[in-house]
Amino acid sequence: MVGFMKKKLILSACVAVAMAFSLPSQAQRLIPKQRGIEVVGSVPLIKGEKLFTGDNFGVGISLPRYLKKENYTFVMAEYEQQNMPYRSYNVKLKDALLQVGYMHPILSDNGKNVLLYGGISVLGGYEEINEDQKLLPDGATLIDRSRFVYGGAVHGSVEVFLTDRVLFLVKAQGRFLFGTDVHRFRPAVSAGLRFNF
Repeated sequence: MVGFMKKKLILSACVAVAMAFSLPSQAQRLIPKQRGIEVVGSVPLIKGEKLFTGDNFGVGISLPRYLKKENYTFVMAEYEQQNMPYRSYNVKLKDALLQVGYMHPILSDNGKNVLLYGGISVLGGYEEINEDQKLLPDGATLIDRSRFVYGGAVHGSVEVFLTDRVLFLVKAQGRFLFGTDVHRFRPAVSAGLRFNF
């Protein structure tokens, strides 16, 4: 099932890129003050774990606003959960985060159909560990606790225009979280769509 999902995701990305190169450049793209709404699904990258494992996933919704020269700012609400293995039990780690960031174009084709962006953001939110339960099933006490977290992130994205107002996105994100009791660096990959209006 996981292998099929990977193949389907790769095939979708290839089709999107092929369609983008066949589309002509349009004047309605990348207009200063243009706004959009973006929806993405993500997978946290966990050392020693397979890419698509169990309940490790994330979802996000973002509101980008274009500035001059194809750059843009964004506000994003994001939810991510992952399992931290402990003996035969999985301790759930859940994050609800709000990010404010800036993306700058690095490369693009001549028609501005495919663009590569890099960016940064600041973030803050709440992290819940094991649904706020201190005791584990074997009677051990969890010393990590739920709390507010804050930090920043670096971003990279490939953005492909499918139509003048619809983009397909593949993104990589590395979050640096402070105030957390568990790992501070949290990388993730995501894919989704943006609708500009």
